[in-house]
Amino acid sequence: MNHDAVRSAYPNIITIAGEGNFFDINMNPVVADMSVIEQEAERMEVKAQADAEAKAQLRTSVINKIATNLTSEEKAWLEENL
Repeated sequence: MNHDAVRSAYPNIITIAGEGNFFDINMNPVVADMSVIEQEAERMEVKAQADAEAKAQLRTSVINKIATNLTSEEKAWLEENL
């Protein structure tokens, strides 16, 4: 179970005790819809993937801008080490 997705979908859940056992700050049970949690986990995964792709594109852009005056060896080193 993705605890981050549980807490994102249900901010009032403070404690997760096993599969499907959720509690609020006062240790009162909280009923959570597992399909909502699964949807939130999928949304978070899509966002994480998009963030990673954006970061990779930004990295490539920065390297290309920095590397305009570098030799091919220097550019290769830069790509490997950044």
